[in-house]
Amino acid sequence: MRRAIFLLSALALASCAPLGRQSFSPNPAGPDTQTISAADAFNGRLPLVSILPDTQDFQAPLKHAVQQALAIKPDAQFQVMAEAPATGNPDTDAQTLATLAPQAKAVAKSIVADGVSASRVSVGAKTAGLDQVVLVYVK
Repeated sequence: MRRAIFLLSALALASCAPLGRQSFSPNPAGPDTQTISAADAFNGRLPLVSILPDTQDFQAPLKHAVQQALAIKPDAQFQVMAEAPATGNPDTDAQTLATLAPQAKAVAKSIVADGVSASRVSVGAKTAGLDQVVLVYVK
């Protein structure tokens, strides 16, 4: 009888999910470099909107997000940031960011067209993250 209970409890434990990263370990595994790069890209801030390159229909979702941000903080400032992963070659990085610049400018113009003063919208570019993207942050 005890042997049957032991086998059933061992079987029940074997079917449990393995422990995750949150479990305690004397030698915990660190995050991989992609996770670190993705976390560093946001620099502690989450974007209001993420727009992939060549997206043409971003105006309506962007307008809605801007209106929600302004409802919460009427004097909000918006930072439009073109981001691309660093390749290690400054010329290639500059060229990649230059290809994203027109879309970043279009996003900034769209925010201004939605009623935000141009003095509260800034545009920038940097190498960060894992993908090419235009991000809109609220300050």
